[in-house]
Amino acid sequence: MRWFCPLSAAFLAVMSLSTPLPAADEPPGPIAIGSRRELFVDDFLIDRLRNVRLELQHPQPQEISFACDQPWEGNTCIYFRIIPDQGKYRMWYQGAQWQLDPAEPPTHPYHICYAESTDGITWTKPNLGLIEINGSTQNNVVVTGIYDNFTPFRDENPKCAPEARYKALGQSRDGLIAWQSADGLRWTRLGDQPVIKQGAFDSQNVGFWDAQEQRYRAYVRDFHDGQRDIRVAYSDDFRTWTTPKPLSLTPEVKREQYYTNCIDRYYRAPHLFLGFPVRYVERPWSPSMRALPDLAHRELRARKEERIGTAITDGVFMSSRDGENFHRWNEAFLRIGPERPGSWVYGDCYPAHGLVETPSKLPGAPNELSFYIAEHYWRTAETIRRWTLRVDGFVAAKAPFEGGELLTKPFTFTGKQLTLNFETSAAGNLFVELTDPRGEPLTGFSLDDCDEIFGDSLDRVITWQGKSDTSLLAGRPVRLRILLRDAELYSFQFRE
Repeated sequence: MRWFCPLSAAFLAVMSLSTPLPAADEPPGPIAIGSRRELFVDDFLIDRLRNVRLELQHPQPQEISFACDQPWEGNTCIYFRIIPDQGKYRMWYQGAQWQLDPAEPPTHPYHICYAESTDGITWTKPNLGLIEINGSTQNNVVVTGIYDNFTPFRDENPKCAPEARYKALGQSRDGLIAWQSADGLRWTRLGDQPVIKQGAFDSQNVGFWDAQEQRYRAYVRDFHDGQRDIRVAYSDDFRTWTTPKPLSLTPEVKREQYYTNCIDRYYRAPHLFLGFPVRYVERPWSPSMRALPDLAHRELRARKEERIGTAITDGVFMSSRDGENFHRWNEAFLRIGPERPGSWVYGDCYPAHGLVETPSKLPGAPNELSFYIAEHYWRTAETIRRWTLRVDGFVAAKAPFEGGELLTKPFTFTGKQLTLNFETSAAGNLFVELTDPRGEPLTGFSLDDCDEIFGDSLDRVITWQGKSDTSLLAGRPVRLRILLRDAELYSFQFRE
């Protein structure tokens, strides 16, 4: 008999692990998940939680990996875009300088710059010789003279012409212009007229080929009721677009404003859209505002426009299964952190668009996800810091030492083995049971059959009395019942 501590105040006695949960109401039908990886970023598959909560995780700061230190870059470099491409990582970003004081370098036109990396940790700026800046082509600039922003992507549309393998949306005064390139370095406009005209656009507007739906998507910025929001538009050819419509964000928060969105399908679970918007918060002058770092510089910015000195930004996380209706976590995903010179400003926590999988600094440990976040915005020494997060580790289904329980809704799967991405303490563990839709344990897959699971793994194969083969259950409606004790569960997958 295995045991765990009860999961609610209603239970005051020890409970057998093999005791099923009370039968749930029958759902309309099982959810077909096939062999896709499922993350706990929402409650889509969750029927019940007892003493388990979905807990937002937070990236951790690592080293400074990039410096915007060239004359054609500047103190307001922004809108970084990273693409894994042909064995390396490619990055585009906007070089920008805003002269706040006559002693600072003068404002210059926006330049789109390029960098690359073999490991996602160390970046180089190749001398491209493409664009003349201040009488010289010795720079890493690929486009110049744009109005505000420019965000490329590699077009995986099978009908894409070679000369248009890379595409981008860039802001003009009248809307978003479409661009194309064969190599991501030499760019031409797809006509002089904007392809998307309805919107504000002074943000990182992202487009991509949606292989799941066989059409292009664009996530752009606009306003509603005076509030900055995010909208989505669609196109079959990248030239003709639908009118952008606002995303639905839940839970609803009054007067929540967003700048960038960084939305894309998650490469390990392409049925999920993940977004990392920058949350924009305007505050008035107050004792707390004046207590933040660099008051003199804050007042200098405020002389240009008050909100530039008093607005503050951080990062949030959201997810969706259709790309239009998003679950947004109100808690900050990326916090500004300790007060230090150059921090707690409008411009903090702007992430690069694009996740990068990088080696861990711990020898033998699995890869991590890297985020790239701007620091010291408005300063001449603007830098980019790398932050890391566990693979799939955006949200954890977490149970305390007393133990907890998670029950999924009925689903069908394909595959021969169940794998978990999880971590426990030395004293913690998990047990997994496969049940029928009514919650009755299936023969050979009960909690008592399950071999104890502990450790920290991205892809642990689960066994019942030493056996892992689940193929006999493939295609049948089942539930997962998972008992956790001092443990976090991030994702699961049935694989072939």
